[in-house]
Amino acid sequence: MERRRFLQLMMATPVIVSIPMQPLLAAPGDASQALLLRASELLTGRRGLDVGITERLWTLLCQQDAVFPAQLARLMTRLNALRSEDRDQIVTQLDDEDVKTALTIISPWYLGYTGHPSTTKAVDDAHFVTFLSALMYEPTRDHTIRPSYARAGGDYWAEVPAGVTAPPMSAQIREWGDLSPIAANTIKQPDAPWLLMVQGKAKTLVEAEAMLAQHNNT
Repeated sequence: MERRRFLQLMMATPVIVSIPMQPLLAAPGDASQALLLRASELLTGRRGLDVGITERLWTLLCQQDAVFPAQLARLMTRLNALRSEDRDQIVTQLDDEDVKTALTIISPWYLGYTGHPSTTKAVDDAHFVTFLSALMYEPTRDHTIRPSYARAGGDYWAEVPAGVTAPPMSAQIREWGDLSPIAANTIKQPDAPWLLMVQGKAKTLVEAEAMLAQHNNT
């Protein structure tokens, strides 16, 4: 997707969920963090964004890119010159460099992290900014819970769901833990192909297996 269109879609989300505007909270003490907070509120269409999240976001974005403060200052100069809080108008008036900076800022607010998570490497440059306050969960918050949270609380699985007929459960079901008849007492060593993918040495299973085959033949 074209970068500017992606930015427009992200910025449109608050309109869809109709979150009411809130009074502007006190900005962080540091002037640069105050600029980040102001830019974040203009780009997301929100007021009263969390100051603590703003501070973490500032630290992580500066660690990720040493020139981010200069990019933010450039973007804010443009936003101030526009004298507008209409997000659609803002996007159309930004050049490619400012669009890139805008995405760098609002992506963590929606996704909850900076950097780029990797599914094939054990270490990447992604860092959490927030989980519970990630804006991407708001459009469906009345219908779905945030990932990783059990709907019925801890150990909900020990009770048979309402309306379900199930065979009798063991009296020890709540105490089984690692004593369960099918529990693993030790952690299995990872398969060699999978390990190569996690280490970033191979991108696919086929490539990993080919590397192992070549190694075994030498």
